[in-house]
Amino acid sequence: MILMIGGHPRSGTTLLQTLCDLHPEMAMTNEFGCFSFLGQSYWQYARNIFDRWRRVQGKWAFDISYADKPKLLKSNNLRFALRHLWRFRQQYREEVTAVSLEATYRAMFPNAQVVGDKWPHYLFRMNEYVQNEDLNRLVIYRDCRDVTSSFLVQARGNWKDADWVHKVNNAEKIAARWVRGVEIMEKHADKLIILQYEALMHEPEKELARVSEAIGVDPAGFPTDMINPGSIGKYKKGLTPEELETVMEVAGQTMERLGYLS
Repeated sequence: MILMIGGHPRSGTTLLQTLCDLHPEMAMTNEFGCFSFLGQSYWQYARNIFDRWRRVQGKWAFDISYADKPKLLKSNNLRFALRHLWRFRQQYREEVTAVSLEATYRAMFPNAQVVGDKWPHYLFRMNEYVQNEDLNRLVIYRDCRDVTSSFLVQARGNWKDADWVHKVNNAEKIAARWVRGVEIMEKHADKLIILQYEALMHEPEKELARVSEAIGVDPAGFPTDMINPGSIGKYKKGLTPEELETVMEVAGQTMERLGYLS
C-alpha cells in the first residue's frame, strides 16, 4: 500500500508522519513531494525532484532516520533523491504513477508494508488525488486557533525569509486557508482517512487503531508514548485578542461545525 499524509501546515502532519515512520511495518518520507509530480515522464520527474532538493537542501530531512545529523542534511537529502531516482529508473521508464512510486519505495524500504510521503500541501490538491484508486490518503486537522498561533510563530521566525510567506503572514490569511482546507477535506470525506489532532492527543490508541484498520498494520506498532496533549490550547497565549477575533470572524462557523466551540 502507498499512503500520502496531508493537512494544513501546523496541524500535526509531522507528528503523524513520525508516528507512521517509526512503525515497524511502515516507511514514510518527509515532504519529499513525490506525489506532486504524478503523470509526468521520468525525466520531468527527475528534474522536479532535483528542484525539490534545491529548495529544501538542509532545511529538513526527507528521511527522518538521519534528521539528527543537521550538518549532513543537505548531502543526505541529495543522496536520498539520487537513490530514489536510481531505484525508479531500474523498474520504470514511463509515466510516474502511484503504482510505480510504490514499487520504488518498496525497493528502498523492503521491510515496509505501507510506504509513502507526508506533505501538508497534498491536502490542497485532494480534488486530484481522490481520483487515483491506487493512492491511499490520510488527513489530519486541528483547531484553527492553534493552527493560526503556531503558524504565526513560524512565519515570524523560521519562515520569515521564504518567498511565499507573505501569502499567509497574518491571522486572516491563515484562517481563510484553514477553512478552504477543511472544505476540501469534508468534500472528499468518504475517500479519506481523517484524524482530528485533539482526538489523537487525548485518545491515541483509539485513533491510531482506526488508522491501523484502514491501512492494515498492527496498532501496537505506533509509539504512542511520544504524544503530548500539552500543545492543545496554546493559542490562548499565542494570539492577541485582535488576532483571535479575526480567526473567529473568518473560521468561527467552520470551527463550530467541527465541534470546537461546543
